[in-house]
Amino acid sequence: GSNKMIINILNKRIKIVTGAALMTAILSLSACMHSDKPQPVDLGKDECAGCGMTIEVPKFACEIISDKGKCFKFDDLSCLFHYMNKQNLTDSTVSKIYVADYERPDSMIDVKTAGLVLGNDIKSPMNGGVAAFANRAHAQQFAIKTHSILLDTWERLKVQHEEH
Repeated sequence: GSNKMIINILNKRIKIVTGAALMTAILSLSACMHSDKPQPVDLGKDECAGCGMTIEVPKFACEIISDKGKCFKFDDLSCLFHYMNKQNLTDSTVSKIYVADYERPDSMIDVKTAGLVLGNDIKSPMNGGVAAFANRAHAQQFAIKTHSILLDTWERLKVQHEEH
């Protein structure tokens, strides 16, 4: 009879321990649910993760939010894509890429939906020459005005930087 009692006590203890362990696991999981929202760039303070220069020009600022919720800020899209290649970042390790809206630099937009204009006359900090627009019609007008091209997809920038 006493063996049965010991087994019952042990079983209860195991249930309590696994219950506590499960709660801890759930809590730590929710702590890992990072935000993939854009983070504000602190001009003149934040450094470009690619080249180490201070980010000074708001309309070319951009950032990567990793799958772990870490934010890497850049002064130019060319720095961002060079960094992605150097660090072997892939679509699975990158949660989002944001670029500043050229017309409203305090607003960060998803690179996948942005109208991206590439041109020699677009003077960005590291000569990436890309201006991003939330409004595609405005992007098109800007491209015509600056003798630039409106890219059909952001993937072109990714590929272009892989070759270098």
